[in-house]
Amino acid sequence: GASQQLCCAASQPSSSGVSPKQQSIVATFASITPYEKQPKRHQDITNAVTYFMAKDMMPLSTVEKEGFKSLVKVLDPRYQLPSRKHFSQTVLPLLYEECRAKLEAELKLVRHFATTADMWSSRKSEPYLSLTVHYINEEWNLQNRCLQTAFVPEDHTAELISQALEDALVSWGLREERQVCITTDNGANIVKAVSLKKWTRLQCFGHRLHLAI
Repeated sequence: GASQQLCCAASQPSSSGVSPKQQSIVATFASITPYEKQPKRHQDITNAVTYFMAKDMMPLSTVEKEGFKSLVKVLDPRYQLPSRKHFSQTVLPLLYEECRAKLEAELKLVRHFATTADMWSSRKSEPYLSLTVHYINEEWNLQNRCLQTAFVPEDHTAELISQALEDALVSWGLREERQVCITTDNGANIVKAVSLKKWTRLQCFGHRLHLAI
């Protein structure tokens, strides 16, 4: 416990030449007492761990791994790593809402944009539809943002894909008339889905090159 750690700390020599016994009891206890849940230091570390998992697409189980726990303990012994449930149900959703709000605010300034849509399957053969938006911001820099990857459990008919693409644009506040074009592969269902919306479609160069090779 804390008392045992205090005794160990007091028995070890100090590299500064000051006897550990000269340290105040309050300072020693402060160095081993866990942070409260609300102070800024605890929140900053939790947010940093959350960003790490989101940015590098790490599994939620990362926070349960002994090696990761040991690393965090060495970096800051006073920090107590929250549970996996806390990250999945509280912190990660908050980070998502924060990132989405920033992107939505930026998209409101976009006059024209292009999109890329792709139907793909996971290793378990689960179907997904991804939508990426491309635009030039006010600083004249080309921006690419993956807006969403949605699970599509229904039959992949052109009508359903067409509706899914429309719903995706609406959910992000993007107006169809401002879409310059959409890039897709040559799948018959997604080609027809785009034609149903009467959108300008560009063929994916990478996909055509793959077919040629």
